[in-house]
Amino acid sequence: MHFLYPSFLFALFLVTIPIIIHLFNFRRYKKIVFSDIRFLKSLVEQNKKQQSIKQWLLLLCRILAIAFLVFAFAQPYVPNQESQKNNSNYWVSVYLDNSFSMTANSKDGTLLELAKNKAKEIVEAYKENDQFQLLTNDFEGKHQRFLNKKDFLQALEQVKESSVHRNFEEIHNRQISLGLQQGSINGQLYWISDFQKNMQTSNWKRDSLNQLFLLPVNGNFQQNVWIDSAWFVDPIVKIGNQNKIKVRIQNQSEINFENQALALKVDGVQKAIQTVSCLPGQSTEVLINLTLSDFNWHGIELSITDYPIVFDDSYFLSVRAKAFANVLLLTDETEINAFKNVYAVDPFYHLKITSIGQINFEEFAQQSLIILNEPKQIGSGLSAELLKYVKAGGQLLFVPSSIPTDLSSIRQFTTELGFNLNQFTKQNVQISKIESKDPLFAKVFSKVPELANLPTCSEWWQIESPGLRTLIQFNNDQPFLAKINKGAGQCYISSSSFNGNVNTLCKQALFVPIMLNMPLQSGTKNFASFTLGQQSPFQFEANNSQKIFSLQMGKLNHLFEAKINGNIGYAQLNGQLQTAGVYNLLESNQLQSKLAFNYARSESYQGFLATDNLENEWGAQVIDKDMKVLKAKIEKETQGIHYWRWALTLALLFLFLEMAIIRWMK
Repeated sequence: MHFLYPSFLFALFLVTIPIIIHLFNFRRYKKIVFSDIRFLKSLVEQNKKQQSIKQWLLLLCRILAIAFLVFAFAQPYVPNQESQKNNSNYWVSVYLDNSFSMTANSKDGTLLELAKNKAKEIVEAYKENDQFQLLTNDFEGKHQRFLNKKDFLQALEQVKESSVHRNFEEIHNRQISLGLQQGSINGQLYWISDFQKNMQTSNWKRDSLNQLFLLPVNGNFQQNVWIDSAWFVDPIVKIGNQNKIKVRIQNQSEINFENQALALKVDGVQKAIQTVSCLPGQSTEVLINLTLSDFNWHGIELSITDYPIVFDDSYFLSVRAKAFANVLLLTDETEINAFKNVYAVDPFYHLKITSIGQINFEEFAQQSLIILNEPKQIGSGLSAELLKYVKAGGQLLFVPSSIPTDLSSIRQFTTELGFNLNQFTKQNVQISKIESKDPLFAKVFSKVPELANLPTCSEWWQIESPGLRTLIQFNNDQPFLAKINKGAGQCYISSSSFNGNVNTLCKQALFVPIMLNMPLQSGTKNFASFTLGQQSPFQFEANNSQKIFSLQMGKLNHLFEAKINGNIGYAQLNGQLQTAGVYNLLESNQLQSKLAFNYARSESYQGFLATDNLENEWGAQVIDKDMKVLKAKIEKETQGIHYWRWALTLALLFLFLEMAIIRWMK
């Protein structure tokens, strides 16, 4: 037998009071003179014996009533085996789902407020000296420690909704890690959530060393329509053009989202409205035009109107019109008229021609496209810089020479890029197939034409690679123009020279859009938006090697460190930003660019797991509605079987028995 509050046992000394009263009867007797007491003798002896029994019974009742009343306050219990095993290192971890889906309404308020109330009831059911962890989706450092009951309740009041989403495996591992830090893996875990389907992870099994309780909070099914994503159709935005933004709308409801407004705001000013319709359970894509009149950075907000879930009704982008595209032509004084003629068509393209022997490597980072035209050999320095440029997101066009002086250095370079330059062949072949769906041929074909008069080639290299994507193919199934991804960039490979005497492609109209589109494929020049999360990676244009930057929006200001590679900065948020929007990227308090961050759309899908299935799969226990049942269960699990109610009942019973003896026992 153990006592929850053993200090109350000192009150047992109160039983001495009825004992003292019984032993020292302070009643004063009055002397009465009788003439003859012979006839009273037997009556007196009989009453004295009865009074003695009565007094002992009263004494016993009073002692037991006081003793059991003291026991009731001390709260006796018999600990079970589990509570004896955990004893001093008992800990409790409560996961409170504070994702956006918990802002949904129920008849008793928001799900988040209901979850807070349940967490409060859980903790209040435990002892004062137990240890508690409060865990939310934010995984904050202050939640990675144990709290007492008072501090836990204070931290609970500060919990707000968050854009971060967690799955079951992440939650479980985080809870267990704190127990391991304390040298104990035995604890009780509580998950209070709406248990969305996107929390489930495949092939994950929880350990059985900890008890897991699931407390679902269920609201009304929410009809939801949201902007799933948005992006610029063209990789580079030009000034004065009607630049198209494609917006994907999702409708998860039973109602047709018909003829609703999609609004476009630029720097907070509404610029356009597009009507959009989306059938129930379907998605649709719409185009909206954006025209920019300067080369400054702008923040874009696309929005629809939909209730009650509103966090995903806006989507943010950042953009700056590009003034020009730099093209660097590296050549060994071979035929270059084809390239010069193409880029003279549009002043948007700035072509610079440099001899391979006089290269300034610092210029590579500013190029939208580098053309390595028929090199006779490739030095190790040039090879390393070109590989660095491509991996950082640049675009490279490699045109092999038919008469290289150092073929081994060229093959070493192509091998590092990821493809092999094999046999050189002199044979007339004709182009037979064009991959018209590739972005390189965007807006080139309104439909796939009947290709009758196709370019021909008289000499070419055989190229091959497992990762090679053929864009233009000869009639012998060999690639003429192909591309391969390398890091964040791409390398285009031509199997033949662009000399008009060898290859007739450069004399046909198809050559112009190919060369004009290549610089526009650069993936490093326009980072339109990123997703908020615990480990949100993002990229931006960096003008120098400065590593400390800040993101600012209104009163929000976040310093971060970036890794600079070429002219691209790489960084991650680590959960510091919680609000979606367009942030100013500052370097030494000077505006460098704008970066757009959006909430993850994983919370937009309103699908919920059946906790009964989780109960069977994990061996967990579901506490659905009655928190009194949970409280009783906690007391039993942590402290054993309580007997204070029995003690209080017995105390009252002996008090009533005392009154009965006084009244009816003469």
